[in-house]
Amino acid sequence: MSYIRLEKDADGIVELIFDQQGKSVNVMGDEYAEAMPAALDELEAMGDALKGLYIRSGKPGQFFAGGDISLMLEMDLDPPQAEREAMFRDLLAAKEPLARIERLGVPVAVGINGPALGGGYEIALACHYRIALDSPGVKIGLPEAMLGLLPGAGGIVRMVRMLGMQDALTLISQGKQLNASGALEQGLVHELAADEDQMAARARAWIKANPDARQPWEEPGYSIPGGAPGDDSTQGLTYFGPVSVMNQTKGNMTAPQVIIAAVIDTARVDYATAHKIESRYFQRLLLDQVSRNMMTTFFVQMNQLDAGASRPQGIDQTEVRKLGILGAGVMGAGIAFAAARAGIDVVLKDLNQENADQGKAYAALACDKHRRIDEAQAKQILARIHPTAQLGDLADCDLVIEAVFENREVKAAVTRETEAVLAESTVFASNTSALPITELAQASTRPQYFIGMHFFSPAEKMPLVEIITGEQTSDAALARAFDLAQKLGKKPIVVKDAPGFFTTRVIGQTITQGQRMLAEGVNPALIENGAAFNGSPMGPLETLDTISLETAHHAARQQQADAGARGETVEPGAESEVIRIMVEEVGRPGKAKGAGFYDYDDKGRKVQTWPGLKQLFAPQGYADIPYQDVKDRLLFSQVLEAIRIMEEGVLTSVADGNIGSIMGIGFPPHTGGVYQCVNAYGVAAFAARARELAARYGEAFEPPQLLLDMAKDGRVFG
Repeated sequence: MSYIRLEKDADGIVELIFDQQGKSVNVMGDEYAEAMPAALDELEAMGDALKGLYIRSGKPGQFFAGGDISLMLEMDLDPPQAEREAMFRDLLAAKEPLARIERLGVPVAVGINGPALGGGYEIALACHYRIALDSPGVKIGLPEAMLGLLPGAGGIVRMVRMLGMQDALTLISQGKQLNASGALEQGLVHELAADEDQMAARARAWIKANPDARQPWEEPGYSIPGGAPGDDSTQGLTYFGPVSVMNQTKGNMTAPQVIIAAVIDTARVDYATAHKIESRYFQRLLLDQVSRNMMTTFFVQMNQLDAGASRPQGIDQTEVRKLGILGAGVMGAGIAFAAARAGIDVVLKDLNQENADQGKAYAALACDKHRRIDEAQAKQILARIHPTAQLGDLADCDLVIEAVFENREVKAAVTRETEAVLAESTVFASNTSALPITELAQASTRPQYFIGMHFFSPAEKMPLVEIITGEQTSDAALARAFDLAQKLGKKPIVVKDAPGFFTTRVIGQTITQGQRMLAEGVNPALIENGAAFNGSPMGPLETLDTISLETAHHAARQQQADAGARGETVEPGAESEVIRIMVEEVGRPGKAKGAGFYDYDDKGRKVQTWPGLKQLFAPQGYADIPYQDVKDRLLFSQVLEAIRIMEEGVLTSVADGNIGSIMGIGFPPHTGGVYQCVNAYGVAAFAARARELAARYGEAFEPPQLLLDMAKDGRVFG
């Protein structure tokens, strides 16, 4: 049997070894579905000669990866009823091997030597005793919620009975992935081992010492920890939990709603019925469009990105051992912390030593705030950051990131003076959110090694890096920037040079629509709530407050000046006038000054929408506009701009666009991103709705030719 080996010792203890041929990890797909029942047939046939079972992986550092998402994506979203019932029977059958493990009548231990996530941990839950390798490579949990799913192989049923409803719900709904010590602390494993030999020895010792082992819920007098759904102790969860989930997700995310229902409902009934309920809920999500969106983007496309689909081919993996950072402000210091934490030596340079030291102090504060960094680790991280005011200290850096003020002249000056001390092949990266890289590279004597790396604030936390290639940027420079981003633990997307690149252009559209609607007299509460109910983490008014109206006003004036220098005339739009009034006439430049579209307290927390907005922009009363139009103007404006960006060739990867829009600018995650959003809506229907909006609200909503061609040809983004 190629997937599973059975090896029996003289004591009657059998090792069941997962080792899927031709795969780097074991997955719960068709081969598993064939091999596992056959292995259990053989085990059951041993009768009394079987004294115990030890389950492990034959792959070093890899236990079990879980279900095969690609097979799930092949399913019809709306099958006939007969097919639905057949699917349900198949789901129950797929769970049966784990139930057979529990019914073997012998003690079963499992050794977890690597990631045990999703289906992998569900296998472990069917065992009586779980031992994990005390290794950084071990990750344990049920992360299905992050893909819009729930654990469907008994994970909810067993976890609820093992931990109780509240603790199980927390781990499952948040998709938490715990390291070995965290899993031990949370009760997901029973003990840790130093190596695989010790793990096997301890498993055998436990099997011999516990011949009558059973699952906790099989013990006489068992009750669910923390109480069952009808108990007084759980009323807060059972009555108010679903309401809380709806409030948090605005009804957009299906999985959280289904997960809490599954947790509560499986706890109400007997063990066998609970498994049937879990499978019904799992099927509900398999046939859900939101789940399909999330599986497509966060599994298939994320794996493409992680595998380097946008990285130049044919270039060996590179390593940045020493990183230079110009500018020790919040952005530069955040990048320095991320790099030092990844084991990279950092030269943090600013105009004077005091500023540079303040940047290192920011990194020290980041260490203090990070709950997984202890004192010894913090000391090591900070030892890698070398604050300086001396340009010469950058001489032997492999890559330098410029993170100075967003001004062409300042950036040009910094580029020239820094390149004078760098090696010829050192890559110079500008952290800019909008300034064209090809123009910035004019200050460089080595434009082939000049590239853009747009980090998002706070850089130590935000997961995305937008890498921008100029006209002369070499593949070697791109590869090094890409590899650095991945080493920092970031998700890199690659964009060709153009004003605003990808993320700034896309988020700029929803901000613009927010200002235009305000200028039209739309109630600001309607605008902000429209964004919230779309699934955005922040409304366009609050977003601009956070970025700074003052900064936006400066950028608008710079654009006008640039246009004037080219002999062009740019008429300011309604959105520019809103910002001008807010900054120049009423002195409300944004959150940093405690006054923008919102009032803020002295700790920077929102207090209320500024009451003066009504008098400024709707003195005769708020405009009457359909709420769906508000929502669609905020969403469609972003998506249509993303399609224009692809049409222009600035972005060529659908995966990069979907992931970049969600991770970089908070595009609603339940949609799967700016391009998957169109697929789910229907390409032709999306184009038709865009035309409706264009007729009412202007040319910003005219569907690009690419969208029209795709609708005509029946194509989708992918």
